[in-house]
Amino acid sequence: MSSHSVIRNIILLFLSAVSSFADDGDPVVSLSYGKIRGHSLISENNNPYYSFQEIPYAAPPVGDLRFKEAEPPTAWEGILDTKVNTKICYQQGYFTPTPNVTETEDCLFINVYTPQNPSESTDTLLPVFVWIHGGGFIYGDGSFQQIGPRFLIDFGIVIVTFNYRLGPLGFLSTGDGVIPANLGLKDQNFAIRWVKENINLFGGDPEKITIAGESAGGWAVGFHLLSKRSEGLFRAAILQSGTALSPTTYQPLARHLAFQLAQTIDPSFTSDDSTDLLNFLRNASVTDIGHTMISLPTDLDNGALVWVPTIEDEDQDGAFVTGPMEENIKNGNIVQVPIIIGFTSEEEMTPISYGTSDLIRQGKVLDADLSKIVHFIFNMTAENEKLAGTEIRKIYTDKTFDEDFAALISYTSDSTFSTPSLRHADLQSQYTDVYVYQFSHKGPLGGITVDVEGVDPNGVGHAEDIRYIWDMSPYLDPSEYPEEDVVTRNRILKLWSNFVKYLIYKVAKLSANGDVKVAEARRSNFGNPTPEDDELLQGVTWPKMSSDNFTYLNINTTLEVGTNPKKYKEWEKVIDAYAVPPFIIY
Repeated sequence: MSSHSVIRNIILLFLSAVSSFADDGDPVVSLSYGKIRGHSLISENNNPYYSFQEIPYAAPPVGDLRFKEAEPPTAWEGILDTKVNTKICYQQGYFTPTPNVTETEDCLFINVYTPQNPSESTDTLLPVFVWIHGGGFIYGDGSFQQIGPRFLIDFGIVIVTFNYRLGPLGFLSTGDGVIPANLGLKDQNFAIRWVKENINLFGGDPEKITIAGESAGGWAVGFHLLSKRSEGLFRAAILQSGTALSPTTYQPLARHLAFQLAQTIDPSFTSDDSTDLLNFLRNASVTDIGHTMISLPTDLDNGALVWVPTIEDEDQDGAFVTGPMEENIKNGNIVQVPIIIGFTSEEEMTPISYGTSDLIRQGKVLDADLSKIVHFIFNMTAENEKLAGTEIRKIYTDKTFDEDFAALISYTSDSTFSTPSLRHADLQSQYTDVYVYQFSHKGPLGGITVDVEGVDPNGVGHAEDIRYIWDMSPYLDPSEYPEEDVVTRNRILKLWSNFVKYLIYKVAKLSANGDVKVAEARRSNFGNPTPEDDELLQGVTWPKMSSDNFTYLNINTTLEVGTNPKKYKEWEKVIDAYAVPPFIIY
């Protein structure tokens, strides 16, 4: 017997020893901190899969652990039931709440869904898809209710979701290390590391992990691509409607906002000492911290968010986000793995579906001061900001935004989502394979309808695409939707799962044949979303993009390959003319 076979058999014996079924038939897995009991569910295609929900991946961040990096959980006795999600992190959002859950500081839980029976030995470990939920870093969660795996699990991958600290509990910082920055991102890193160390117990391959997310989840994936602390934890990434280059993802006023929160909670708090602030906040009500809303200074409030990542001093212990993001991608200071990156056809349609007044008000502000059209993070003189703002508005309209609401929608969609995403794609394509997409299929399943005079109702808004990936049964019944929606859902699931898993087959086949071009094949097929002719995918091949050939896949009711999406090239010309590198965002 070869040494390889001996090692494999030892691994299989170990997996068999630590995974079993309880007397009631539910699967039990032994983790280093204790045993957990999951349960069996049925997928969309009537296949069994195994669900482990609300597994502790870190100690509750309460008491002295509030505003500290995550630490390992305490071991437990007996078998912990992990069959239902009941806890989520504190929220500051205004969207439909997740049913049957409680907001709590004790919220650092992970969920694993696997088509592999954990009790059965196997020599095939499946690729792993780790999803980071969105919600602007102030709301959202990884629960089964919000992110159901019923459709995606049929595509032969292990799926992982989780919670991470949000709002001030996850992103407040004093900027000097006393209250560390970016704790929400560091929670995510801790969770992904948990996956790396434990996913084999669920039939997942720790060497074949893809991280993915939408909106703030896409921002987060972008920051993991930029962080040395995430190096080696994943081999590919998917960024949906989000990148670390978005103007909404960077907070230069973190320390000011931290003290502002304390003074809003208790006006008698007047100290400017970081340790005093930490002590105050550790003794404050978690409800006050989690639910108290503050605002940015008026002159900076042009769509930026309060509780988002900030740049840390690279010499501080545990620094996660260091250096200007755009400059780092440009110089290749990234985790160099293949990516899929893209956006919906008109992201701003979703916000205006809740009402147009906020955007109308923003348009009036931009028209009154064209320099605000260009985000303040760009290095421009005041004169150049106004010139650049004038030219960017002309990309969309010869009128004012107040007169041309449709142009304002397109500008906002691009400035927040597509332009930074395409900049990220452009820069990273110098170092890795990059696949760009636009999701343009307008179907009832997307859930967004807009009836505003002069606005094309067929624009696909922010987050419509995730309804084609996840089961959101508490809110909608997919069986009620037309065949075009079902086909589109199956297409995006096939594309995403191909990207997650395809390399396994191709490289193994070439290696077995002794092909001397294995290394070349690894490069050309790593994460290929269209590895072969596929009837479902209409025989389309999704080409990698490059700066010289800016191709993308338009995921519409049909699949189409196009070039030069949106207005990125026009934006690039203006920024090149008036801004001075290095840039933080784009």
